[in-house]
Amino acid sequence: MKKERGFTLIELLVVIAILAVLFGLTALALNGVGDDAEAAAMDAEKDVVQTAIDVCLAIDTCTLTENTTSAVVVTPTADGLGAYLRRTSKYQYTWDADGNITSQVKP
Repeated sequence: MKKERGFTLIELLVVIAILAVLFGLTALALNGVGDDAEAAAMDAEKDVVQTAIDVCLAIDTCTLTENTTSAVVVTPTADGLGAYLRRTSKYQYTWDADGNITSQVKP
């Protein structure tokens, strides 16, 4: 009688179980990565906007006004501060009279 070649059902089930465990571990490891990236992006953009405010305040001709009442998206065309930014911010900011960012919110 000729011996059949191939995998047995048990061998296939073991491979499927191993792949399922690996997939589960990968999913757990990647859980929350998007939240961490969002927080890092917010911090990085806040630093850029704060630097633009600092540069604007260091120049005598800057017309930066206090913005403590409503959060605004900062654009490159904004008065005073906008000249020191390359792109429009993704988040909204408020700042005090000294130029310190007091809040940052996602629109």
